[in-house]
Amino acid sequence: MDRTSVGSEDWVAKVRSTRQFSDGDRRAPYKPLLLLWAIGRLAAGHPARVSFCDAEEELTRLMEGHRLGETLRVSYPFVYLGTNRDLWRVEAADGSDIAAMPQRVRESRPFLLGEATGELAPDFVVALENPRVRSRVVNTLLDMEFPESLHAELLEEVGLGHLVAPRPPQRDPRFRRIVLLAYEHRCAFCGFDGILRNSPVAIDAAHVQMRSHRGPDHITNGVALCTFHHRLFDQGALGLDSDRRILVSQHMIVRAREANNALMRLAGMPMLEPQRGYEPPAIPHVKWHYRNLFVRPARRPSSPGSPGLMPGRHPIDQTPEAPAPSMRVSGRRRT
Repeated sequence: MDRTSVGSEDWVAKVRSTRQFSDGDRRAPYKPLLLLWAIGRLAAGHPARVSFCDAEEELTRLMEGHRLGETLRVSYPFVYLGTNRDLWRVEAADGSDIAAMPQRVRESRPFLLGEATGELAPDFVVALENPRVRSRVVNTLLDMEFPESLHAELLEEVGLGHLVAPRPPQRDPRFRRIVLLAYEHRCAFCGFDGILRNSPVAIDAAHVQMRSHRGPDHITNGVALCTFHHRLFDQGALGLDSDRRILVSQHMIVRAREANNALMRLAGMPMLEPQRGYEPPAIPHVKWHYRNLFVRPARRPSSPGSPGLMPGRHPIDQTPEAPAPSMRVSGRRRT
């Protein structure tokens, strides 16, 4: 292939193809994280090639912050991204393709520690020298699997914050206006409703289900949150159950007493409902957030009047699916 013949959109298409083996609307953040990490290393002047032995600790630290489920196997994205040889190649010491080896071999950690080397594909490395291509590729990786509020921090984490600016969100411009109106410019979790010079301040229109995972710009997929609770919601420290009560992750630890008390009081409390004529978050979107972003298990409520929520399997997992809402944005109830 002529290295100069592939433009930024072609590389974006190749990057998007890494999601083809994900499970429906389930998030699959590990391959994008590996690519972001490798691109950051390259931009810092490190070689495109790195052994699994040298990469494992750094990748574990990076991926642990975005872990889904109980276990994390860094070896899986390191090896299986190698099925997309236009982007990444993983080879044994003799140059053989590890991704094409029998499963028992390619998933053997001792073998990978002793033999495996990963490398950004040579044509991809050349393409990434173009700042426009690099920016398009990196922003595509961010958009695919990570909430918008986390993009800037993730860029800093992988060493790309000084080179790539997060792309402004591509959403229906009516979404923010309608969501904030529905919740009367108040945070649905804490009630914060700050006004500065006659304008609401630090209140966001948050998506419950990520737009990149079929979450619509619709009132039933939106909730007004203060910037603090929006960030915690996107990071999975906070969530909602099937009765739209607030969940607080057991993994969320706040050492300052007053801040801890304020956060833990939210556990089991009902979120503030939108004003009459607007619908609250739909249960299918709430379930998606719980299964893809919320860091389980949830804490028991601290207030005596709150219903008991047990750790482990949550009642939300047994809530029947409801039809997904249309993609339109509306301030009125559907009939």
